[in-house]
Amino acid sequence: PELFDGEIPFELSTSLSENRSPTATIALTARGCGRFGAYSFQRPLKCQVGDAEVEFSYDPTNGLLTFTIPIPEEEMYRWSIAIQV
Repeated sequence: PELFDGEIPFELSTSLSENRSPTATIALTARGCGRFGAYSFQRPLKCQVGDAEVEFSYDPTNGLLTFTIPIPEEEMYRWSIAIQV
């Protein structure tokens, strides 16, 4: 960890296998629903909203990750989101 500067060269990230072990999990909390987008140099292994794994789209040309956050059953509900890379 002391030697990692937080960046992965794009050439390296595109060669990472989908069968690899996860290297990190990004966890956050969000309100609302609809399309969620984030940028990642690595293709995620899986995305989870609440307790459910969700289908996602990843564009390797620009690193855009997108998936849909469902409509909550409660007002002001906070979704826990986990993205495993």
